[in-house]
Amino acid sequence: MTHRTLTPLLVGAAALAVVVPMASGANVQSSTQAACSSKTAGAAVGDSVLWMAAENYGQKRALQSALGGSSAKVDTRTSRQFSEGISAMRGALRPGACAAVIALGTNGPVSPGQWREMMAIVKRVPRVVVVNTYTRDHRSRRDGQQQYWMEQLNGDIEDLAKNKNVRVVDWYSKASTNPSWLEPDGVHPNASGSKQYVALVVQALRQK
Repeated sequence: MTHRTLTPLLVGAAALAVVVPMASGANVQSSTQAACSSKTAGAAVGDSVLWMAAENYGQKRALQSALGGSSAKVDTRTSRQFSEGISAMRGALRPGACAAVIALGTNGPVSPGQWREMMAIVKRVPRVVVVNTYTRDHRSRRDGQQQYWMEQLNGDIEDLAKNKNVRVVDWYSKASTNPSWLEPDGVHPNASGSKQYVALVVQALRQK
């Protein structure tokens, strides 16, 4: 990815590369690893972007299929903050889960500590897919301050790829170069964009 900048967060959080070492004995994706099944079904946790794609535009079944079938948990909610997503992931993941999808960050900055907490939850999951974030007006002024949190957020997500079990979906690049995939708000995927969004996640889940 080439969109990353070094602009600091304006909310007081220091920039920090978020790298969580794999615990000793943790599972790592390999070329011989079996696909997800109903016995090892994974989970996806997201905010309104994933809600729009999975629930509103009917791509939930395709996502569940890649996560092991109908028993896979897809937990989405509009206006969800990352802190709530941490709790949701903790509750959604079953022991032995084959995969986890993290699609959060649309609604504000994420601190390094929050990333460490989330990655500790999924550290033994063989496939962890993290989707980065795009909103067309992320540099707009709010409450008298320009918001640069997305650059920091996507930079931290890019750093997560250093973990062997993590795959990053670059939704930022896809959405920014395909505006026809987005609703008029420039944030949420429309029907076509929802298919593309979920297809990218599924591709990452099936990547060897």
